[in-house]
Amino acid sequence: MVSQKILIKAPIETVFNSIVDFANYPKFLPEIKSAKIDRRKDREIEVSFKINLIKEINYTLKVELDPPSGVYWKLKKGDLMKSNEGSWELKAKGDTVTEAVYSIDVTFGLWVPNAITEALVAKNLPQTLKRFKKRAEGLHRKS
Repeated sequence: MVSQKILIKAPIETVFNSIVDFANYPKFLPEIKSAKIDRRKDREIEVSFKINLIKEINYTLKVELDPPSGVYWKLKKGDLMKSNEGSWELKAKGDTVTEAVYSIDVTFGLWVPNAITEALVAKNLPQTLKRFKKRAEGLHRKS
């Protein structure tokens, strides 16, 4: 499991809403080619993603929402992944600052050594956090 923390200058609700706005992921996360909500029931969502990391990967996550403080997911199915679990845990640090902790644990099939998986995740994690920060702060400035 890899985790990283970041402070975002936006209210917790804005940060939460930017995280669960899956359809817009391809607009600010260049590795994501598509994100489609397959099913939504109360606080559970199934989302199918198509991403490009070395090669194209398709997978579906089962996402549980705990608004506005958490988003948790597990892999439902995937063509190359054995597992993909993670979370966003959010804490308000005043009215317009949110502390966000992003955690992820991914394992791929036999053809990808763990060292490569860990390097990919560790390399992408800081960039992903910066992109979500920029997205949430931009949405906050517009409101």
